Amino acid sequence: MICKKPTSNPPEWDPPAPSTVYIKIKNIPYETFKARLNEGLVTTELDQIRYRLERRIYCCGVCSKHVNGYCVITNRKVEPGWICKSFVPKEEFIYLDSRPGSETSPDFRYLSETGLRKSYFEGEGLEESNPKNAENFYEEGVILYRQGRLRLALEAFDTVLSENPRHFPALFHKGNTLLKLKRYEEALETFESAFRINPDHPGLWNNTGFALVKLEHLRQALEAFERSISLNPVQKNAWEGKEAVLVRVRKCEEKLKELERSLEINPKDAGVWFEKGKLHLKLGELEKSREAFEKAIEEKPENAEAWHLRGKVLFETGSEKEALHAFEMALRKKPDFPEAWYEKGKVLLRLGNPKGAENAFKIAADLSESKGAKEKAETALARVKRSVSGQK
Repeated sequence: MICKKPTSNPPEWDPPAPSTVYIKIKNIPYETFKARLNEGLVTTELDQIRYRLERRIYCCGVCSKHVNGYCVITNRKVEPGWICKSFVPKEEFIYLDSRPGSETSPDFRYLSETGLRKSYFEGEGLEESNPKNAENFYEEGVILYRQGRLRLALEAFDTVLSENPRHFPALFHKGNTLLKLKRYEEALETFESAFRINPDHPGLWNNTGFALVKLEHLRQALEAFERSISLNPVQKNAWEGKEAVLVRVRKCEEKLKELERSLEINPKDAGVWFEKGKLHLKLGELEKSREAFEKAIEEKPENAEAWHLRGKVLFETGSEKEALHAFEMALRKKPDFPEAWYEKGKVLLRLGNPKGAENAFKIAADLSESKGAKEKAETALARVKRSVSGQK
């Protein structure tokens, strides 16, 4: 066997051009880049990339080719602060910024773009807790988050928040962590708590938009991205999020027109009514959605999913008792329906029946096959148990 001679270490600092990084991030041909450049569409992004390269925020430590201390291009051990022409940032580090005041601390140089300021650590964010302890736990959580150790990061942020629920950076990063764990409802709840502290944070609106997209609340997501852009017009991921949502909204509207034409031919088609209800729900048109699901149930009463979605609409519009009936009907049709058990638990909780909610969440957790759904139900179950034990 012929052994390949190992290549030499890359130069300590030999960065690529900002345009090269942009092309790699976007995965586009050079001709497309030139066309965008001529149209003035990439100036802001190139400036941001140039800034990150000049400040050495972009370096081997956040490169997709840097794995366990080694460069997979050169097959040699490299220092995290080096860089070479092959640099491509990992996906989670595409939108990087350096935290003010921590440029000299290599452990904390690589944070997702947040726009946080030191005042959160020195002012209102820590007034009711030990600043040193809270900041240490927060910093630990950020490192774990950056390393992809999300559950441990979540524990660290929860520790900070148990001491001070108004610690904005911990809330912000907890929401981001939950997003990555695909626990979208919990992420949205966390962002809502953060909004009560800082309602004008553009990054918070942006990430709320992504959570709403994952939950398929398209109109609300669009509003969140627009709010983010109004607060920070150069935030490119908000622009991209808005554009992606607009495409999906247009597709929903076109599909609705097709379904309406189908109903003109056959107004009793349960499947068409069901699809129509789902589209109206995505667009935030709750009354039209409820009417469509009721039509679907009228034509096909055994459709458990239609009962379930009708219940969700009723719950969102404040009709809890009707929602409970809808979820119970869904479970009669399909007893092993974890989503319906979970939603039933939420209704029971709001109706003041924590024991019933606890039982529903437990069944939902037992039945859930996906990790995200299981964790969502288990988290809800743990909350109810704490609430019940606190009342004793």
